Amino acid sequence: MNSYSDSDLAEKLLSREVIFEGKYPLWMDEHRLPDGKTVKREHLHHPGGVAVLAVNEQGEIAFVKQYRYAIEQVTEEIPAGKLDKIANEEPIHAAGRELREETGYNASEMIPMGYIYSSPGVLDEILHLFFARGLSKSEQDLDDDEFINMEWIPAAEVEKRIKNGEMTDAKGIIAFAKAQYLGLLD
Repeated sequence: MNSYSDSDLAEKLLSREVIFEGKYPLWMDEHRLPDGKTVKREHLHHPGGVAVLAVNEQGEIAFVKQYRYAIEQVTEEIPAGKLDKIANEEPIHAAGRELREETGYNASEMIPMGYIYSSPGVLDEILHLFFARGLSKSEQDLDDDEFINMEWIPAAEVEKRIKNGEMTDAKGIIAFAKAQYLGLLD
């Protein structure tokens, strides 16, 4: 079995070509592998995003239900969105904006919980996770192509749905687990 140091595992980018220019570009990169061979790899370039685990005073978590075309089903997710609406927008501001747009609530406290890579084999998206509390009612302001039902689910029910496989959206599962690890769901 081979053993490489982390720096030896890095591939060297030799060339990059945009092979499809849609909403996000699809890149074809040529890399040199640690053993000297070359390989081509495709990946989708994404502007990054935010996801918010928002908890009200009753310990309920805000979830949004929406249809997701790629998997052809309605999903139950925490509020989330991309970092491409406002130039140079900081993730914490985008998190507040997305929370308000999708749920109609503002948060007096937005706690960063780090970031994750949603699917690093094919996508370079960085997803910043936040915990929101101190919620106050505002107005929902959905994008023109968003059709969302918002609901509050008690934290114990969220945990049950994650355990039994009813909740399958990774960002919500990870944000819930991070909030538990950080002691934010007490």
